[in-house]
Amino acid sequence: MWKTVLGLNEYTNALLFALRMWYYGKKSTHEWRRAGRRDLGKYINDHVTGKLAEIAFAKMLKECYGIDAEVDLEVRRGSHLMNETDIKTVEVEGVRRPPRLKLDVKGTGPRSKYLLIDAQEFKSRRYNVYVLVLVDLPRDHLLGFFADETKLPPDLRKFAESLRSRLAKIKAVVRGFAYREDIETRGRLYKAGEKLLDPQNPKKVLTTLKVDNYGLPITQLRDSEQEWRALISRL
Repeated sequence: MWKTVLGLNEYTNALLFALRMWYYGKKSTHEWRRAGRRDLGKYINDHVTGKLAEIAFAKMLKECYGIDAEVDLEVRRGSHLMNETDIKTVEVEGVRRPPRLKLDVKGTGPRSKYLLIDAQEFKSRRYNVYVLVLVDLPRDHLLGFFADETKLPPDLRKFAESLRSRLAKIKAVVRGFAYREDIETRGRLYKAGEKLLDPQNPKKVLTTLKVDNYGLPITQLRDSEQEWRALISRL
């Protein structure tokens, strides 16, 4: 695994991207894993977490392997709004080009124990590689964004200022990756309504799934230096 810290500017870019997705998108308010549609708060949280995960992965590519990766912050309207791969371009040996593999960077909370992919998404969006990043984003992060807002009363301002400092040092961990065939051969299809159990403690229920998901415990992700280098060589 690889650890990094993301700053306030990176958080702001992720938040603005999420807001633009909400207001310009037509399809993207759908909730893959829970069925139905998300309200603004849940939607913003999911997309900020996801975009921070992509930024963290791009930082790893640069710092560990010298690859300058461009995260896609462009919002395309309508049916083509969702980008095909989470890394827009890479620069390898001085040449800027799209990556040769379709990458899906998944952002989730720091205590997550599975890589989960909605079954419908897995079938309709055929990514080659799934990268899992654990992002320690405060659940009330939006209040921190408004720390400089003069209309905030003093009793809320103290919480906002505290959050602002936390948003300047968001911890992220690139936990590992899986090829599509890993999901197909070593993963499992969990059905809607099924309880997701802790892989280290099968008596503990982590959650009850609301839609079908393919799942792979994070302990089964590829994460050795040799495996990362093999993936990087294919980018």
